[in-house]
Amino acid sequence: MHLRPLLGMMMISWSGLALLACGDDDNASATDDASTGGPTTTAPTGEPTTTIPTTGAPTTDVDPTTGDSEGDSSSTTAGTSTTDGPALACHELPLPAALVEDGAWDDGLTISGFAGYDGLTPNVYDFARDADGDVLAVGYFHYIGKDVVHPFARDDGSGWAQDPSLGVELERPTLSAVAADDGGRIALATYSAMPFDLMQREGELLLADGGEFEVIGTFHGAVRSMAFYDGELWVAGVFSLDDEPATPHLAVYGDMGWHAPPGGALTGTGAFELTVDGDELLVGGAFSGVGGIAAQSVAAWDGADWTAFDLPESTVFALARDGQGDLYAGGLFSVEGSVETGGIARWSGQSWQSVAGGLANPSFRGVVSDLAVRSGELYVAGCFTSAGGPPSEPAAVPAPGLARWAGGAWETLADPGLGVGTAWFTPLKCGDEGPDAIWDAQHQRLFVDGDRLLLGGSFAGAGGVASQSVIALDADDQWVAQGEPGRGFSGATRSLAVGGPECAVHVMGGVTHAGGVAVDNRVMRDDGDAWTPLGPPLPADAYCWQLAVDAAGVPVLGCDLPPEGDLPPEGGVLRLVDDSWQVVGEPFPQGGVATVGFDPAGALWAAGGGGEGFVAREDGGALTVFGTSNGRVASLAFRPTAAGEPVQAVVGGYFSEFEGVPAGGVAHWNGEAWEPLADGIVGSVLAVAYAEDGAIYASTADDGTPNRPILARWDGAAWADVATPEPGPVEAGYAFYSLLARGKYVVAAGFAWPNSGQRNIFVYDGAGFSSLRGGATAIYVESSALAHDGLWFGGTIAEAGPPEARLSSVGIAHLR
Repeated sequence: MHLRPLLGMMMISWSGLALLACGDDDNASATDDASTGGPTTTAPTGEPTTTIPTTGAPTTDVDPTTGDSEGDSSSTTAGTSTTDGPALACHELPLPAALVEDGAWDDGLTISGFAGYDGLTPNVYDFARDADGDVLAVGYFHYIGKDVVHPFARDDGSGWAQDPSLGVELERPTLSAVAADDGGRIALATYSAMPFDLMQREGELLLADGGEFEVIGTFHGAVRSMAFYDGELWVAGVFSLDDEPATPHLAVYGDMGWHAPPGGALTGTGAFELTVDGDELLVGGAFSGVGGIAAQSVAAWDGADWTAFDLPESTVFALARDGQGDLYAGGLFSVEGSVETGGIARWSGQSWQSVAGGLANPSFRGVVSDLAVRSGELYVAGCFTSAGGPPSEPAAVPAPGLARWAGGAWETLADPGLGVGTAWFTPLKCGDEGPDAIWDAQHQRLFVDGDRLLLGGSFAGAGGVASQSVIALDADDQWVAQGEPGRGFSGATRSLAVGGPECAVHVMGGVTHAGGVAVDNRVMRDDGDAWTPLGPPLPADAYCWQLAVDAAGVPVLGCDLPPEGDLPPEGGVLRLVDDSWQVVGEPFPQGGVATVGFDPAGALWAAGGGGEGFVAREDGGALTVFGTSNGRVASLAFRPTAAGEPVQAVVGGYFSEFEGVPAGGVAHWNGEAWEPLADGIVGSVLAVAYAEDGAIYASTADDGTPNRPILARWDGAAWADVATPEPGPVEAGYAFYSLLARGKYVVAAGFAWPNSGQRNIFVYDGAGFSSLRGGATAIYVESSALAHDGLWFGGTIAEAGPPEARLSSVGIAHLR
């Protein structure tokens, strides 16, 4: 199997129950569940009802030769329709030159919260309140709604917007900490996630005093927390100032420049928390001394003296006092020495004590990344799945990384079953994997703003409400998305298909929320201004690879069915019938169904397999195998033909023989029999396309095969690569997962990152191979479709357009 499907399953995580096997192996568990957030579009939020037919073989009295009316042709002989239903017309949609040459990317596919670049998930690292009472947020993000921003945002009560004061230009800037005082000063710390060695990373400390930001220091490492105390700026983290090496991990900036903390430098691994508590400054971290006194991980400075609150063998990430004045510490530790629970402790006046069983993951102790007190009650964020003991304890409360300690009992803040998907790669670290791991934790910061509690991090949402990287808990304990959503996705689309009477685009796989509305992993149809879910959620115990939609608008899915015992999964095609997913015919013992499609005559085809591949076609309600290979068939395409003409098809995959004949990854159905196309193609074939003029195109996997073509064209006599360095973009490293041929154009989408920065989506026009309107930035683009309103692309998409004019387009992209 090519690495793409595996990467897709690994990279796209769900935020919710998620939690993360908290340990040093970086493993994580996740949930695919989703639920309704605060709906802001007209899409249904419960079990949807639709007006499309739900039977497998609708009837019609329309002439089947017109090719442009509703109906379904589900019974075939030799690839031509034998029913009274019309042939499909969506394959006849033209791809206009104006769309290819001058099309504009849809700027409405945004999401709530803060979106970002492709790849690593957006993140909010820190909050602060400025002298005007506005809330400040910093992190790694690039969009607020449709607006392109630097990662410094302000909420003055009317919503989040870019703070205009940051004038520092950095390549993909990231800010890890912010502090502000009542006099109008604001401090920022930059952050770099690379190189791997934390102390080799470079950063800057910036200060603005009513004017522009100025660099007041440079460092190696990372800053976690900053605070103004007694007129000076304190900085904590794992770092060394470049010009002040005698102030490791905790440094103070005042009128005379940088100096060590009063009494002497910190000794230890690092400092992670600075909290101003009345007249005191609380310091937490992993240290053995500070200010000339012995202090294990927690200490307080009152302006004259240091006081130690020893918490041995601990890393403290958060400190807070509740409404009763009790001091709490959160981080990586267990006061009982337990390997199952920990993460939080309360100071008794003499020593630290566990808080009602502590926090836990399924088999590891929990980790707390931050604490906050609202209305006298303690709120906890971090990496844990239960509060009050391990999940196996009857008294434990399920708590997916968010909990409240109130009235002497633990309460959950989010339903573990309500997950939110993401189109970005999430590291899924708990904070206990090493000194730099806390910056990769999903939940970073809590911040109290009046009646609401803000949560910042790299999550996609909380409590089933989609809001990327920033969300609020209101006074009624309801999660509230930050900013109005567009029509973007929480999650990454796996497959697109065009069908139905209006040739609308349909979406399948990996999406929990569309336009901010929970869709619960359903097939969705674009209705112009809303995504309409069709039928029930996809079966939870099946993995579905591809979607197809017939002329009546009835969707079918190509899937791996649930395995029985230790046996490999069988393949199955699921059709929506009477609001339920039903298997068409019998399962395929050869393996999962990798691709499905309706031919120009309206007949359903399916292909897939494992060690043995197959191609099947529906006849009389059953799928009959009529082609086999010695490896998986991964892709399928039909030649656009007029009604009544024999159906021609091409398949590609991981085989060297088809029907016992050497075929080299590609086989052709000529309307009567299978045939090879010369010696086939070098390499594993990912996708195929069939042009009206008879040319066939195929793309190959970037699996190290020498001399593989990036995009091969069959002209009827020989194969030639049309995506070579001349006229193509680069020499290697490309893999196109989806091909679409219309007229003179072939659109290729997948993974392709030339030095130009125009990525992942390209077009071949018969003479040259070039980016399609700048392409889309994404981990990869998985699928493409031509609908009545333009070209659509699905995958782990974050942005669309050329480098100089990119816009936020999350989970899906649309060129119109």
